Amino acid sequence: MAIRNAKPVRFTPKGLCDAFDATDAFAGACQLLTNLVFDQGNPEIIVARPGVGNAATSFGSFTSPTFVSVAIVIGNVAYGMVSSGRNPGFDEPFAYNLATNTFITISGVTSANVPASPSTSGIWTPPTMSVVSTKILITHPGFSGSGSNFFGVIDISNPAAPAWSSANLATNPLTAVPTSVANFNNRAWFAVGNTLQFSDVLVPLTRTNASQAVTVGDTTPVVAQSGLPIQTTSAGVIGALVVFKQNQIWQITGDTTTSNLALNYISLTTGCIAPRSVVQGPFGIFFAGVDAPYILNFLGTLVPLSSRPGTDFPADLQVPFQNTTQPSRISAAFSGNIYRVCVPTVIQGQAQTNDYWYDIRRKRWTGPHTFTYDCAAQYGDSFLLSGASHGAALFVSATIPTENSSYLDAAAAFMCHLRSSNFPKTGHMQEIQVVESTLELASTGNAAVFNLTALDDQNNTLGTTFVQTPPAGSVWGAFVWGQANWSANASIPHVYGIPWPGALVFQKMSIDITVTPVNEIQIGTFFARYQDTGYTNQG
Repeated sequence: MAIRNAKPVRFTPKGLCDAFDATDAFAGACQLLTNLVFDQGNPEIIVARPGVGNAATSFGSFTSPTFVSVAIVIGNVAYGMVSSGRNPGFDEPFAYNLATNTFITISGVTSANVPASPSTSGIWTPPTMSVVSTKILITHPGFSGSGSNFFGVIDISNPAAPAWSSANLATNPLTAVPTSVANFNNRAWFAVGNTLQFSDVLVPLTRTNASQAVTVGDTTPVVAQSGLPIQTTSAGVIGALVVFKQNQIWQITGDTTTSNLALNYISLTTGCIAPRSVVQGPFGIFFAGVDAPYILNFLGTLVPLSSRPGTDFPADLQVPFQNTTQPSRISAAFSGNIYRVCVPTVIQGQAQTNDYWYDIRRKRWTGPHTFTYDCAAQYGDSFLLSGASHGAALFVSATIPTENSSYLDAAAAFMCHLRSSNFPKTGHMQEIQVVESTLELASTGNAAVFNLTALDDQNNTLGTTFVQTPPAGSVWGAFVWGQANWSANASIPHVYGIPWPGALVFQKMSIDITVTPVNEIQIGTFFARYQDTGYTNQG
């Protein structure tokens, strides 16, 4: 018999936000979407994120490697710096072919031309890399500034035999060790304090004129630089170099050769607190500000990174950035349709380092994901990741699950955890009770156990139970012939009744779901049928 005067309430997970209550946030708001991402084909479904698997390399051929401080990918080759025992206390350059899983020897490395290894914790000036002509330029806080030790150079004119050296600009040297480098108009632009000192065109190791410098704003130092195409009404799309300071953003356009070099401010009140959060994407430049993540779009408009990019609609996720404990350790990259950013922060009084993903198609966040890193780069439609907590190692992380996805991080299992924000605010000013509820679930391979908990608005447990999905297919090559349930490694969510041990009575409730993904898992819509109890609050 149906419950009398019952009303259904629907919860479909739509994204991560800071809000405890979904009423004034958005329908489907979640407090946690840990290790869960959006199903790209089904807007009502979330799935387990692919694991990063085993390391692509652990630098076994190097002498006592400990930490990768910076890396970029050019084609299939990852270039970067790693601390090692070759020159104890110093970094050395590396080149690793991700397609063939082999290192390419870099010549020219000596004890006199490598930078001191940075600390793996605390405040730092992160190294940067940029490619100009046939040179990979590397700024690094470990360069001493004595002799030619101002920045590093990997010459890739012969990619099969790259050569290393340390350098300073010829003719008119840099005035101090630079903190970052970027390519603009085929020149190398080096940040030195509050100035940008730039090389000749396609000759990144020479500065012919001392006037090849721009002073940016006040005396505070430049934090980061990034190129950006700018849409103008008079000249169409033009190139620009965006320069970030902690509380300012500036834009450089033009060039000295065309006598139109110009410096203009974008904001004198909003800046960037995290050098490695600055990432180019299809809509503009993503970065972390002091109060929220932002995007600077192609029209030069600065807006919070929200579900409505291009407007000043509030960001769904701000607290992790506001509470960051080490802004200089924030690291980010963009690949495919994901801007991902790893943030050391404090959430509800607990210190943690969390990886958050912003899906530019859904315009929503997922996370916090549990694989941490402090160095990230794009590699095709995946990410190349490295972090001090994983030692000297490079990991390739995909964002879209496939039939061949692994659900292990560095050989360790991880857990998926969904917790909704509180719902519903009925406006009836009454406690409500739920007896009947359903949930869409699916999995592949072995049976999966989804643990379910109903929580009140103070995170007190209202009831616990579980739903087990049946075995559904196996991955080819991952089972013993004759001992597997063979079908395609895909499934369609099914509606399961939730066997709560008793009625759930509450003013507001959240649903909490945990599952360890052995293979693909899917979570969809939760429905509950509720009744008003006739009283306002429990005593």
